[in-house]
Amino acid sequence: MDRVAAGDGEGDRGDPVVPLSSALGKVPSGALEAELDAWRTRFAQVVGVCRDAFIEIDSDARVTEWNQRATDVLGWERHEVIGRLATETFLREEYVRSTFHSVGRTYRELLHQMGRGIDLHGGQEVELVHKDGHMVVATGSVFVSSYGDDFRIGGFVHDLTEEKAAEEALAHAYLHDSLTGLPNRSMFSYRLAYAVAKARGVPDSVAVVLLDLDRFKSINDSMGHEVGDGILVTVADRLRASDGVAEVIARFGGDEFLVLFECGESSAEEVAVAFAERALQALAAPFPVERGEVFLTASVGIATTTESVNEATTLLSNAEAAMYQAKQRGGSSVEVFGEAMRIEVLDRMTTEHSLYRALERSELMLYYQPVVEINGSGAVGVEALIRWQHPEQGLVAPYRFIPVAEESGLIIPIGAWVLEEACHQLRDWQHGGRTGPTSSVEVNLSARQIDHPEIVETVERILSTTGLPPANLTLEITESALMRDAASALDVLRALKGIGVSLAIDDFGTGYSSLSYLQRFPLDVLKVDKSFVDELGVSPEGSEIVAAVINLAHALGLRVVAEGVETEQQLEVLQQLQCDFAQGYLFSRPVPASELVGDPRFSIGA
Repeated sequence: MDRVAAGDGEGDRGDPVVPLSSALGKVPSGALEAELDAWRTRFAQVVGVCRDAFIEIDSDARVTEWNQRATDVLGWERHEVIGRLATETFLREEYVRSTFHSVGRTYRELLHQMGRGIDLHGGQEVELVHKDGHMVVATGSVFVSSYGDDFRIGGFVHDLTEEKAAEEALAHAYLHDSLTGLPNRSMFSYRLAYAVAKARGVPDSVAVVLLDLDRFKSINDSMGHEVGDGILVTVADRLRASDGVAEVIARFGGDEFLVLFECGESSAEEVAVAFAERALQALAAPFPVERGEVFLTASVGIATTTESVNEATTLLSNAEAAMYQAKQRGGSSVEVFGEAMRIEVLDRMTTEHSLYRALERSELMLYYQPVVEINGSGAVGVEALIRWQHPEQGLVAPYRFIPVAEESGLIIPIGAWVLEEACHQLRDWQHGGRTGPTSSVEVNLSARQIDHPEIVETVERILSTTGLPPANLTLEITESALMRDAASALDVLRALKGIGVSLAIDDFGTGYSSLSYLQRFPLDVLKVDKSFVDELGVSPEGSEIVAAVINLAHALGLRVVAEGVETEQQLEVLQQLQCDFAQGYLFSRPVPASELVGDPRFSIGA
């Protein structure tokens, strides 16, 4: 079978294709040998510089060609493989059988198409055996060449090992946290969705644990992010050590961690709670840092599948709600999402939705409570207090909607409205020619407002718009809000003080102030919390505590306001302790601005 006719003799498709042996058969024998040598030399040069491995075997599956790149990829030297069976070196037996089976089925076609090369396995991946025994994943094109009745199978083989490793590394980086090595939020979300779908709504079969470190931000701020990162790595290690049967332990982001449990016969909630308790115990041990030790606590929320809760997003949301509940209880605790919490969450969602419309619909209003001199009869100013006149629920207490506004971020536009409305009101009193408290107005700033990057610009803009002199505005910040991020709050307070407003620390005694920071804060007023005022005249210890606070404030050059004064006895004790000012029901409840106008008790000159 030295000659084979092919095609119709016209165009690219019809050009006669003649086997190499037939073509060379027309050349004189001496010239033939020289031509073959030249061809072999050129062939060896070409495959020798190929970036891919070139391998060829004959019809007996013995290696006939092997370039340097093949040695680089598979470890076998040329002299070790030439003439040997491929199955003794780099090919698995089953792969050779499948390849020759393919060749056998198409052999007649191959003889008709010699010279073009037939791509039998282009793009397919194959595992080749490295000399040291490990498998090398490769791809490439396998083709057939012929010398007379003989044929050879050759191919350019591209090593995919590095690419596979790079792809795996990329996939790992995409699905894992670079700091702790734990799965990240994307990986957790995928695994959670799969677990919930597999559970098919079976109650208490899947549990999510959300763990959030308490007051971790203060560690980053005081010790630096490098120390904070080191602590997060240790937290991850301790969580792994606390685990028994968790499907996934992931870093949710920041200082939050997620854990997934899938349980068959046992209760997922019980397994999750047991893990959470072990985790809190593990985190209670001190964390060694360069300058000593750090102690951490965490707030943990747990949610499980129920008959009505069988979606991944709902499960995550419920775990988050439970975690926030644990935080509100002071942290270092575990909360499980249940029916009571579901009702509370639903109420908060409804409140948040209504609150979005409250500003647009002018449902929010300000009440004012006078601040009076202890040893006088007149008011030195008023505190502006927000109220919500809900169209269906009536007057909504601040404790119901202020926390919702804080969490949702609505406190930023609401807080700006309160500030502008209060400044306008005081300015109207000052220019209205009517009696009323015209000296100063006190407005509360929340922790979210203090953290907002535009808080200083907002205060400046409102003072400019309303025309109120900065000296007539006092901004109140709670002790807990100040100490949540004392270093950052200090910068904000200094900037606000630079505007010319007065600054007050509110609810003093309910937080955990550092005296060193209290000295550094540019404060003007300290307000004693009502819980301490309530003890005046009831127990000697109550009076001693208030006396200590007043003395401390005066030593720091601060004026003192006692909040929540309701009885003459409390007022007498405060006078004896030389407190400066007071506010409370004894003088006036918070009332609309119209009720203060014309009351001579609160008439203060501008």
